[in-house]
Amino acid sequence: MYRMERVHWPVVVDRAREIVAEYDAGVTLRQLRYRAISEQLVPNTPSMYRRLSSRLAQARREGRFPDLVDTLREVHVPRPGPTTPSSWTRRPTGSDSTAPAARM
Repeated sequence: MYRMERVHWPVVVDRAREIVAEYDAGVTLRQLRYRAISEQLVPNTPSMYRRLSSRLAQARREGRFPDLVDTLREVHVPRPGPTTPSSWTRRPTGSDSTAPAARM
């Protein structure tokens, strides 16, 4: 049975940042996961995937890591109505002038 040593997250985050810099196009979390596994930085387990995601998200929020590409998720914004927060606005986007947009 293969036993992996404790994960050193600062090393993993630094290496993941280097990996992202190696690509001209965007990088997904999945790509980073498999690179980290192949370099034996993290084990190949679902819980480690979730932990990697959490650590990189934290580093992004702190400004220490670039944005990743997310090709699977869609952002759903509800249509404005009487209960829509006032911080949301409607603005034309391309040919769909009725699409709502959220301010971040």
